[in-house]
Amino acid sequence: MMQRIIDRVNQLDPWIGVSIAIMTIYAAIIGMLQVHAGNLNTEYRANTQRYAIEAMRIRSVGETQSGFDTGAVARMVDFIAQQRDLAESRNDASIVTKMDVMRDALNNVSPILKPPYDALGDDAIAHYEVELYLRDATRAEQYRAAYAPMDAGWDSKANTYVVHLTLLALVLALLGLGVVMHDIPRAMVLAMAGVISIITTGWVITTYLEPVPTLNPAAIEAYTNAYSMAYKGKTDEALTGYADAITKKTDYADAYYEQALLLYGTQKYPEALTSLANARKYGYDESSVDYIEGYIMMLQADFSAAETATNGWLSREPRSIAALGQQVAVQFARDNGSAAMTTQATLLNEMRTQVAAIRAKGDEPDDQLWVIMNETADIIDDVALAGQQPDMSSFAALTLSPETITQATSAVQEIRSSAITLEYDIKSTSGKATDIQMGVTDDQDVFAPQDSFPAIDLATIPMVVQLNAQQIAPNAHVLVRFYVDGIEDESLRYVSAWSGESDGITTLAVPIDLGPSYVLPAGDYAAELYIDGAIQGSRMLFNVTE
Repeated sequence: MMQRIIDRVNQLDPWIGVSIAIMTIYAAIIGMLQVHAGNLNTEYRANTQRYAIEAMRIRSVGETQSGFDTGAVARMVDFIAQQRDLAESRNDASIVTKMDVMRDALNNVSPILKPPYDALGDDAIAHYEVELYLRDATRAEQYRAAYAPMDAGWDSKANTYVVHLTLLALVLALLGLGVVMHDIPRAMVLAMAGVISIITTGWVITTYLEPVPTLNPAAIEAYTNAYSMAYKGKTDEALTGYADAITKKTDYADAYYEQALLLYGTQKYPEALTSLANARKYGYDESSVDYIEGYIMMLQADFSAAETATNGWLSREPRSIAALGQQVAVQFARDNGSAAMTTQATLLNEMRTQVAAIRAKGDEPDDQLWVIMNETADIIDDVALAGQQPDMSSFAALTLSPETITQATSAVQEIRSSAITLEYDIKSTSGKATDIQMGVTDDQDVFAPQDSFPAIDLATIPMVVQLNAQQIAPNAHVLVRFYVDGIEDESLRYVSAWSGESDGITTLAVPIDLGPSYVLPAGDYAAELYIDGAIQGSRMLFNVTE
């Protein structure tokens, strides 16, 4: 029986020749598939790079132009208007005429001063930025994001086809050996060639049928229009646009995420969570989804779900500063102050470790790190308010023990102080400032408390902080942070070295001077004083009037 099988195997020479021809043709077909995949990979990679460069160019040029138009030009226009009003009140016609000439000259410099933007009031800047660069930059960024997975998909196919060709080369080599071998060796190499051919064929079919993302220009256009509408503050139109984009591309992760942000902003929390879940499902950056998802759950007063979500986030990213900060806030909200303080200690230690590691490499931490820390402090502060003054908090009223409220208040100050200490790379000292007041000094350097300042005066008359110094070292690091409607305006930060008395009542002048044409916008402000990175007391509240 065995001999009969061997005899038949020895008579397969014609079939082996035919198999070699078939495998050669088969390899040629796969080679064509590989070339096709390689060409598409090259095309899509080039498009990815082209759109990335284009988006960067449009955004950088647009932001520079917009910064000039909405900053320097706008401030100059305000300054000219103020000087014109002053001259008019003094009946100085020549100065009024000169101011009019300067204003007309500026109108020819910047498009934002011309129709249609000049008639849009507070919405002018957003409309101008959309038309100037934002729409085109967003479109280019979306095309780059769409081409990137197409590039990766076809690159994977091209590389896999190369493996297939290598296996077929092995099959041809085995068939060639089968020609010169006989008996059992021939049977063995032919069997190996057959097995490898079957495996390769199945793999080729799977690779060929494997879907690769495709371009959907209609969905990108709908997303771009929706994003532009959202930037202009037209929420309803933007939500309609995102829904349209999702209809055209059901796995559009960016559209789901931006839709969730708008739904969150309109307090449609269940719908926002659904959109966030879809954004995660289709591949949006999971950390961003986790952060907003947990916060929305807190706003819904579902702190148990928020803690579960945050624990899941930490299981994936145990060293995430944002996740640890959110966990601290949730634990305080659940009146678990001891657990929150333990997590806070972990948070601060992790932050110090990460900053030290970054600086050891000669780099500086990304500013986003400080943003996260300060947002964490703001949320914890909001939690404490919900336990004391619910009408002042974003959260629903919370039942918190006095001990938890004290711990949360302490945590807010420690997190803010630690963030500043690490940001400016300074060491905390024992220096303190108490009895802090804001005001002005007269010509005889006599301090007068004041909580309201005319905007025009701040260009020439500095604010003055009076305080009771206690062991403040010479040249100690001094920082004053200004907040507008609860959000810090970093352009107003005042940083200096302490030059006053180490002990006793003294004053600190805090000039706000961003140029001769700068006018501080009217509104409600707050200031925080830091000495060697440590926050001193509570925020000083004041008002700026036109």
